[in-house]
Amino acid sequence: MDHRYAHATADGPVRVAWVDKRGQVHRMPGWCIDVSDVRIHLEVPQQIPLQTHVTLSACRKRIPGPNAVKCLTKCGKKFILVLE
Repeated sequence: MDHRYAHATADGPVRVAWVDKRGQVHRMPGWCIDVSDVRIHLEVPQQIPLQTHVTLSACRKRIPGPNAVKCLTKCGKKFILVLE
């Protein structure tokens, strides 16, 4: 079975939004690093808890697809998120 997925480097700004456990809406800018059929990699300025569902938008348009934080890695002062 071939586990490789089609992907494309997507070097561009995105807006990230999510609702926390208290119902408060959060928004922040992010940077899209890579997109595949099953994952999106983003760089963001603050931590988002694992399993949080997020909404992405770019150029005022919603981006459909993977939307739960699956992995989080601190990278200097920023974080790399993997969404599935």
